[in-house]
Amino acid sequence: MKHLSIIIPTYNEQDNIKELIKRIHSNMTKNKIKYEIIIVDDFSEDRTLDIIRQLNGRYPLKVALKKGAKGKAQSLLEGFSKARYSSVAMIDADLQYPPELLYDMLVKMEKVDIMVANRVVQNIKWYRKLLSRIYAKVFGKILLGLPYDIQSGMKVFKKKILKKVDLNPTPWGFDYEFLYKAKNQGYQISQIPIQFDARKNGKSNVNLWTNFELLFGILKLKFEKIRK
Repeated sequence: MKHLSIIIPTYNEQDNIKELIKRIHSNMTKNKIKYEIIIVDDFSEDRTLDIIRQLNGRYPLKVALKKGAKGKAQSLLEGFSKARYSSVAMIDADLQYPPELLYDMLVKMEKVDIMVANRVVQNIKWYRKLLSRIYAKVFGKILLGLPYDIQSGMKVFKKKILKKVDLNPTPWGFDYEFLYKAKNQGYQISQIPIQFDARKNGKSNVNLWTNFELLFGILKLKFEKIRK
């Protein structure tokens, strides 16, 4: 039987988290996967935590209150540290990524070390789609040499990689740093095409500042490599 630890960082996702957990459970049980969901909440100000606690006991849930600094990257790192299975997944809580593909990504990971959900179809506003393409082409491929979706919030990978790469991400900079350093360590990375949907409920946590932070972090990572 395959096993999977699924990390979900949350911040004000009261209208999405219940459906996400149900869809994950349906997909995992249908495919006979033993799984756990670890939710790391980043000081939500809505009913996210109340809803998660109501579901506790009905699903294999672990709820972790954030200990470190605010930001998605720290939430992920804290969640990974609590994972008990050798295969780990991460997925955003906003229902923009299809959790039904977690099983397919887990199966495909038998031949590689990291599977990335590549947002081939993006049903989002035009300016966000444009920014995503710019980051992928200019900063991902040209600067970092990563022909992958460097901002994808859905991945499945082998937990052992986290012990081999030295990660020090900015609040929103886990994804590209993880892929960049894992590739430099020789780990095999592949992608699976997905449809990235528009957010149905709640407000996006991505804003102009997070985009500047991503740019700064990528440039810093690149010039550190050059300096070394």
